[in-house]
Amino acid sequence: MTPKIKPFTSSIRRHLLCWLLLPITVLCFIGAGVTYFIAVDFATDAYDDALLDCAHSVANRIRFKSSRMLVDMPPAARAILKHGDKDNTYYQIIGADGSIISGDVYIPELPKGADLSVEPQFYDSSIEGMAVRCGAIEVPLPSGKQRIIIKVAETISGRMQLIQSIFLGVIIPQLVLIVLSALAVWFGIARGLAPLGRLKEAVESRNPADLRPLSEENVPKEVKPLVFAINNLLQRLQEDRESQKRFLSNAAHQLRTPLAGLKTQTELALRQKDPAEVMESLEHISISASRATRLAQQLLALARVEPSVFKNIARESLDINTVARDATKELVVQAMAKKIDLGFEGSDAPQVIAADRASLYEMMFNLIENAVFYTQRGGSVTVSIKASNGSPVFAVEDNGPGIPPAERQHVFERFYRVLGNKENGSGLGLAIVREIADAHEADVVLKDGSNNSGTLVEVQFHKADFTPLSAPVTTATATAFR
Repeated sequence: MTPKIKPFTSSIRRHLLCWLLLPITVLCFIGAGVTYFIAVDFATDAYDDALLDCAHSVANRIRFKSSRMLVDMPPAARAILKHGDKDNTYYQIIGADGSIISGDVYIPELPKGADLSVEPQFYDSSIEGMAVRCGAIEVPLPSGKQRIIIKVAETISGRMQLIQSIFLGVIIPQLVLIVLSALAVWFGIARGLAPLGRLKEAVESRNPADLRPLSEENVPKEVKPLVFAINNLLQRLQEDRESQKRFLSNAAHQLRTPLAGLKTQTELALRQKDPAEVMESLEHISISASRATRLAQQLLALARVEPSVFKNIARESLDINTVARDATKELVVQAMAKKIDLGFEGSDAPQVIAADRASLYEMMFNLIENAVFYTQRGGSVTVSIKASNGSPVFAVEDNGPGIPPAERQHVFERFYRVLGNKENGSGLGLAIVREIADAHEADVVLKDGSNNSGTLVEVQFHKADFTPLSAPVTTATATAFR
């Protein structure tokens, strides 16, 4: 199995150094290579010109006397052909018939196809195992009908030394430039990453309970998105902490009373001797347990729709006809116990919103349960779904005692109960309704019921929150639960 190659992200400093110094180093070596070839061309041209001068110097030493060709090349004259003590110089004069007239016995032949009548020829070869550079020219005889060839060869130690000198003269400053660039880049990266170090110190020095936002002063714009993200995280953590505090406070406050009542009822039942009195105490215990259970459910529902929690819950397209019908069915038995006429009127067309099904069900259940709970025995409660200006509306109407206009804004507060109401309740039902409606960007409106009696609660969803379903949804009629 081929091992997976991990991306090079272990260190930003190392990452930047590689991506900055690597191109600089590559460019320096490319520059050194170009410089080398330029130095070779320069040295070759310079030494070839000197080699051509040597060939012309040999040509100037040729004399003609009585139609005889003489070469005046004493040791002193030959010494001037040398350019230094490191190289050996050879020359050769070849007559028109191809015989060697003067000079060294062996100088490599011209390359095939070389034409001295056009221009002098230069070529590389070797003499006695030593690399040489050769040059050849053609010189006409006085008669003008024949020509002789003069070849000059020279070892290449001098020109190689010149090439190396030029190359080293360029590459050494390039290497120094690489080292200085590395130091400059290292220092620049250290200065550039300093804000991250200060940010790290600011976060490490924080107390776990300190969730204040980090300061954005003197922060480079490249680091500001990170600071902004950290501050958003701190804000969400603060919201979660406040949410937990509220939930714990609410739970402790609300559960203390029913639990204490359960304990009292249980102790009383244990002291009873009469089976009838024991049964009565057990009935009270059952009622208290049901209230405590419902209260716990409401507290959990309230905690679930806290903004910091609910915004992370995925939503789906739902037809509120289906959810409202299910919530209404759940309360039929409770309504029948009070002889309340509970009805459901669904819309003819699907009314779809983007929502969390569990939260939406909890909201509808609380509204219907509130209506059944506070409506007098023998009353009526109607649940309906309709469309207003193209937007879905969920409504619950009862003919109960109603809510005074002055109290309508307060009933959505947690644990608030209307004065004079004799029913036992936690005061959380409508608070849960408001929280869930706000989470779905819906409006909750309290109105008087029909004939100015009772209460009408409407939850108005916005048109932008839903998209029509492709398939029709079966809706229940008012007769389903009557």
